[in-house]
Amino acid sequence: MKWFINISLALLSVLPLVAEAQIENHDVRVGNSVYRTKNYAAAEKKYRSALSKNGSSFYANFNLGNALYRRGEWNTARNYYKKAVALAPTQRLMSEALHNMGTAYLQEKKYKEAVDFLKKSMLANPNSNETRKQLAYAIRMEKRNQKDNPPPNTGDKKMEDDSQDNNRKILESLDEDEENRKPNSGAKSMVKNW
Repeated sequence: MKWFINISLALLSVLPLVAEAQIENHDVRVGNSVYRTKNYAAAEKKYRSALSKNGSSFYANFNLGNALYRRGEWNTARNYYKKAVALAPTQRLMSEALHNMGTAYLQEKKYKEAVDFLKKSMLANPNSNETRKQLAYAIRMEKRNQKDNPPPNTGDKKMEDDSQDNNRKILESLDEDEENRKPNSGAKSMVKNW
């Protein structure tokens, strides 16, 4: 009988945690429904509510990043994607958060940073065609930006050549037909949703 009481007490102590997790999940689900209607401000409120109950929720951080991204708050969105990367339960989800960080950098025309995060995303999930296309676009934009605004002469020509060679190899490894397509001018549509 004593063991029954101990087990009952243990279960009762866990119930508030389960109830809180369900409320957090409910807020994320409601936020997702509102997000689909493109009411990003309302979705943001729901995701923030979920985070107030569980700050270590991958889905609340990731989805809040998406809502902020859609509102044009790319810097703040990246902060939540960064948290989501650290909390990601799988490589694929980590890859998606890295992808979205890179895409947010693209929106601000920070091509070097975009390339860095999209490469990390490709390492985490080499099968992502969306990330492959975004990476190709980011590399092209970075090269175009370098032509328009050449960096000051650092004196290390070998290092610059190696970096350009590495970017060229990445581009060559992409699908041949991608080279002939118009670059993705709508990077906003390439953010991954969960």
